Amino acid sequence: MFSPINHFEINRNGVSTNQDFISLIELLTQIRDFLNELGYLAFGRDMSVFRQTGVVNGNMILDSATRTMESIRFCCMNANLADAYSLLRKYRDDLFYYVYLFTVADNSDFTQYVDVQQLNEDEKNIWDWVHNQQKDLHIGFVLKCIASFPAARKAVKEFQLKDSFDKLADKLNNYVHSNGYRFYNESYDRLDMKHKIKEECKEFGEAAIFITISFLFLVVLIKPLLIMSSDYTDYLDVGDTPPDGSQYWVAPFVSDFLINHKNVLDDKCDSYLREKTGMQI
Repeated sequence: MFSPINHFEINRNGVSTNQDFISLIELLTQIRDFLNELGYLAFGRDMSVFRQTGVVNGNMILDSATRTMESIRFCCMNANLADAYSLLRKYRDDLFYYVYLFTVADNSDFTQYVDVQQLNEDEKNIWDWVHNQQKDLHIGFVLKCIASFPAARKAVKEFQLKDSFDKLADKLNNYVHSNGYRFYNESYDRLDMKHKIKEECKEFGEAAIFITISFLFLVVLIKPLLIMSSDYTDYLDVGDTPPDGSQYWVAPFVSDFLINHKNVLDDKCDSYLREKTGMQI
């Protein structure tokens, strides 16, 4: 007789002893922990101010993305890769909306009073989002706005981010909309019989880390002080004068994460950030 409990436990046991799944889940744990630390580091620094809308705290998006990554981990622990990909699209959308906030705020003169009807399209998107009534905002529109930011424009071209994002978007959409037989969840045993585990784990890990590193790369270009080490403010808190240049010191966990995974974007992306922002990665 079929027992759901035994069936799903057998599925999880298979995952827990497979080295490819173990490596994938370890990577996702690293990403979750990185985002969790980044959220604490950026808290209070990631406020944005907009015309009509006022002050917006983006930190809740980082916290939500951290929790989404935890949900993705649990999907993978059950070999439910289709569900994991669906959540990965939400994870991508949320992280780049966080960057979008900074991009829009940079061009929004909050000292100028206007009616809601006079807001530009990006400002109106933020106003709608704050009032829980945003509809039909495509990720392509968000990424286009980010790519138009002066500090990001050249980097998007140099590192060919648009082509990479477009290719990834097609894959994520296939899983979200179940656009074919292969875009559904399968049991661990079925994946094993098809000899698909190694390939599937590798591809998912690459997608998750690419999204995260691309996000980090762009957000540092646009808002570099988000990754500033706490040393600078620690000196101020105790009434001391911070050492010269300490505003460019980078939190070690950020440098470590970027250097460990920069190859998914480009081996020179860290030196590019140092050159363009002055941050001592």
